[in-house]
Amino acid sequence: MQPEPAPEQPPSGDSVAKAVGVLLIMPAAVLTVLTLVIPTVRTVRSSLYGGNFLPEGEFEYVGLDNFGAVFDDPRLWPAMGFALSLVVLPLVVAVVVAPLLAAAFSWAGGWARWTARIVLSLALVVFSPVALTIAWQRAYRDDPGVLADPDLVGDTLRLSMAMMTFGVVCAIGVMAFLPAFRADRPGRPQWPALFTIAGLATLGVLATGLQQITIPLVMTAFGPEDKTLTPASLMFVHAFRSLQMGLGAAFGVVLLVLLAILGVAAVLLVVLTRLRVSLPPPRPRESTARNPGAVVLGVLALVALVAVAVLTTMPWLDALGGADPEIPSGAQGRTWLPAIIGAVVSVGVAYLAALGISGLRPLGRRSEWLLMPFAPWLFVGVAPLSVDFVKSLLEGGALGAAVQRPILVSIVALLLLSVLCRGQAEQQAATGGTFVSTVVLPTLPVAGFLAVVVTFFNAQDLLWPLLTAPSPEDGTTTLALFQLNNQASGPDFSVSVATPLVAVVLGFLALAVVGVRYLDRMVATTGPE
Repeated sequence: MQPEPAPEQPPSGDSVAKAVGVLLIMPAAVLTVLTLVIPTVRTVRSSLYGGNFLPEGEFEYVGLDNFGAVFDDPRLWPAMGFALSLVVLPLVVAVVVAPLLAAAFSWAGGWARWTARIVLSLALVVFSPVALTIAWQRAYRDDPGVLADPDLVGDTLRLSMAMMTFGVVCAIGVMAFLPAFRADRPGRPQWPALFTIAGLATLGVLATGLQQITIPLVMTAFGPEDKTLTPASLMFVHAFRSLQMGLGAAFGVVLLVLLAILGVAAVLLVVLTRLRVSLPPPRPRESTARNPGAVVLGVLALVALVAVAVLTTMPWLDALGGADPEIPSGAQGRTWLPAIIGAVVSVGVAYLAALGISGLRPLGRRSEWLLMPFAPWLFVGVAPLSVDFVKSLLEGGALGAAVQRPILVSIVALLLLSVLCRGQAEQQAATGGTFVSTVVLPTLPVAGFLAVVVTFFNAQDLLWPLLTAPSPEDGTTTLALFQLNNQASGPDFSVSVATPLVAVVLGFLALAVVGVRYLDRMVATTGPE
């Protein structure tokens, strides 16, 4: 008699993986609630009150009156139009120039992709909006009317914005589009992934324009005649110049609604197209026998890229000369230490959540829908929530000691890393590899890459130290440069303190190595698994 087989036990591995996935999401979820959701709710609440930031100020419930004042403000719609016009040329670079360059580099082969990645890594670590704006402001000294004439200043800032951001927009764009051109699977065209990436780039550029404060503030102080106001700068003017907290919060709420629409659209685009990026194992060294036309095209594309990048940064290169400015003692430490801490925490929790959502996939094929609760804050930076952040510091008596900018979850990093973890999870299912070897280890350098980029962007922030530094001696290097530039006296000073050589070299090496060794292997696809 054959013994009866033991009853089949339900596999426990999937349940454990799903539970671990939920646990990995929790740090990002908690930090999002604390630093984004609650400040958003408080900002909405503040918008219903009249009052100011002064200690003796009185607050009065006014209902929706502040929103009536927002939409009655004759500067609102011109500010919206100006903000969007600022990013027209950068948008062309992002969705036209960048994919064309990426196609040329991909066709030319590995040497062209690697060279482009190395060159563009430098563009990411030297980007400093404050330093670049000061440099371009000096470039217009021979024709000061272009910044003083209300009829000319708009076009001047649009052109300057395009020049200042060409390198960083091109770098992000080329790096985003290259994985789509690397996809060579039979029967799966490249154009769906290309259009998806272009859609994401468009939404991101629009969100950046709506939140733009630094360049018009440094270049023209939002003038002349309010011609260079943006929605974010309208909030800044009402809340922090006129001290109308409730009205400033109302402008912030309007901005938050617009950004939420863009964020939800971006996440829906990723989820519905099933965008994924994978890191296949390293391929054998590519054959040196290349199409001569592809090689020539690759060389021409590289020469054109470098030439335009140099031409657009000539004022900045010139501004690197001059005497070293007298910046407050410890300014570099107050700039870079908070930037590093903020980047490690914000990208770190985003990486854990991406592993939980798209790596361990607690909802199976529907796991990416777990990104939707984060979507409204995808593009939200400090500016729209700054009224509540400053109000909280005032209420806690901590404003005079605050330099560390709020540590917001990098939901952009969460989205990008989720797309990557999804591709690796599919690779794990196909090859039978382990979660650690197939998902964690290949994606960890990419998370490090994003942390370095976020560190450099954090270090170049002007708004937060401008709002919170109790005195010029307690500010950051960007704040010191801004204040020195406003003095308008003495010889020109060097803007190099915004991008110290040690930081630039270390950041450049880290981005270049990860870019060549890991990012160059990425393949982007859409559609069914």
